[in-house]
Amino acid sequence: MNRIILFLASIALMAWTAPALGQSSYGELCQFYNIDKTVKAKLDEGEDAQYQQNYIKALWPVMLNGKECPKLQEAICKWLTDKDDIKTMNQAIEYALHIDIENVPFGDNGPYLILDSFKDIESSYSSITNTIELKTLGKRFALFHLFSYMYYAGAAHGDYIHNYITYDTELGKIVTLDDLLIDPELIRPYIMKSINLKYDYTEEDLFLPDDGIIKIPSAWYFEEGFLHLVYQVNEIASFAQGDIDIPLFYPNDPSAPEYLTPYGKAIMEESQLEDPW
Repeated sequence: MNRIILFLASIALMAWTAPALGQSSYGELCQFYNIDKTVKAKLDEGEDAQYQQNYIKALWPVMLNGKECPKLQEAICKWLTDKDDIKTMNQAIEYALHIDIENVPFGDNGPYLILDSFKDIESSYSSITNTIELKTLGKRFALFHLFSYMYYAGAAHGDYIHNYITYDTELGKIVTLDDLLIDPELIRPYIMKSINLKYDYTEEDLFLPDDGIIKIPSAWYFEEGFLHLVYQVNEIASFAQGDIDIPLFYPNDPSAPEYLTPYGKAIMEESQLEDPW
């Protein structure tokens, strides 16, 4: 049995239709809303009609390790909507379920109709899928994996984005890369070595700046004691190569510098103890 399950005294899974943060039982360590919702719509009319399907599946945090988590909820809302003024679960879900592939709310570019199904539709349809999953949860830190897939009707393929949020349940804060690293320049020389070890790619296989210095991505997470850096599709490699997810290695280098702050070490050490969710 996963250690994470042993650690949790209980998890309350509540329907997405329940009011956000409403009916929570504070006698339980962790509570979530279990969301699984699809909206199908016909946008515009006549020859201009297009079809859109939006899907959200999420384990939405209400309480973690006995504490409410408003900063985490706001961060998830921001990721889901890209709006600063949407800060509650219900608002964020309703917004994300009712936007087209260009992120324009239904109705802004013409009339729309919510459909029960696409069974009588002969043309292809655009789609947006968002998933929010709890990847690990320890005594102090929670890691959420956020994933979006977008497909434009008629395109050869869709596009997708991975993101991760590490949340400190003790301090009630979103952990940033600056919290972890003494100096980002200390890890830069080892990124390409790590890519080569995992993927066997060299500089010639990637899209690098003219100066040849690889960027540090914004997406990251800790797993089993390793800091993972995540490059999105087309960020440093072709679509066919996919996303690049590397655990940072210091191969064959006894003089490798210490790059983590004490806070970063605490996250790393906890990740060594946790099984995936």
